[in-house]
Amino acid sequence: MYAGFAFLCLWGYRKQFVSNGVEYQKKAVHLALIISIAYGGLTELMQEYLVPSRTGDWIDFLADGIGTLLGVTLFYFFYRQKK
Repeated sequence: MYAGFAFLCLWGYRKQFVSNGVEYQKKAVHLALIISIAYGGLTELMQEYLVPSRTGDWIDFLADGIGTLLGVTLFYFFYRQKK
């Protein structure tokens, strides 16, 4: 899920990603990583403290982060293919 989330975050920036240079590309990647990882952490915290039948887990948070990195990698793969 987080791979798709990160991919879609960057896909929304694709026109600016191409035309605005390397600094903008780095900023877009950092923003996608921060948003996706923060969202994963927030969902784990909400599961732990707000939903009685669920528990948050560090392993799930780690999986969310790995999925985010996978999404960024997939975006770069598709971006390079289109170039």
